[in-house]
Amino acid sequence: MRTVYGLALERARVRILLLAVGFGLFELVVGLSYASVDQNAIRQLVDTLPPALRALAGSADIASPTGYAGSGYLHPVALAIQGAIAISMAAAPAREAEDGTAELVLSRPIPPPLWLGAHALAMATGLAVVVAGGYAGGLAAALSVDDLSAVRPGRLAGALAMGFLLFLAVGGVALLVASLVRTGGRAIGWAAGFLLISYALDYLAQVWSIAEPLGPLSIFNYLDPPAILGSGSVGAGDIAALAGVALATATTALLLMRHRDLTP
Repeated sequence: MRTVYGLALERARVRILLLAVGFGLFELVVGLSYASVDQNAIRQLVDTLPPALRALAGSADIASPTGYAGSGYLHPVALAIQGAIAISMAAAPAREAEDGTAELVLSRPIPPPLWLGAHALAMATGLAVVVAGGYAGGLAAALSVDDLSAVRPGRLAGALAMGFLLFLAVGGVALLVASLVRTGGRAIGWAAGFLLISYALDYLAQVWSIAEPLGPLSIFNYLDPPAILGSGSVGAGDIAALAGVALATATTALLLMRHRDLTP
């Protein structure tokens, strides 16, 4: 299992490093840009925007230090970076089944669930490294910009931890699909579709009263970095929801792998 885990990280090391650096630089730039922000002007501008555009920032007051910094972790770029590493690494078992690598690995005395579990651990490790890059960038900005002094390192860590849980859940969905299909493209496509639909559902729940009851069905309903940075508290229900999805999907994938035949 350790060999499979190590090989999975080895194959993704460049991807992990580039995304971690990219995430860190993005959050650093977002934070540094706050030094040039006129808070009153930003508030007035946001107040004039239609609800559909205001919803993109969630419930955050993006003119405040914590709201501005937190909104950087809800930006599509930040979400795409984390989604890319989680989905691509969790889809690796399907790619190995497609190109025949899985047959070679499983010809050795390693049960298929352990092989899949090693890939799941590698995905979680790669995601943790990328998230750590985002934390480093946000922390560097908070330490560099006096106006961001309200952004506390511990609260920032809490916000990033919730992001980690959310994309661990996305990775769990990708892992579940990878346990069912034989091509990496299909695994990536289904997992990416889940991510996009969940994001769209959360957005619609904020701007359309008819869709509001469906909000809890979206995993993004349980992620609110600006609120965590502002209050320092993380809801137990939010943790349970995201951790529950991650655990349920990964466990189901491991159980399905016990009965799967990877031969053509």
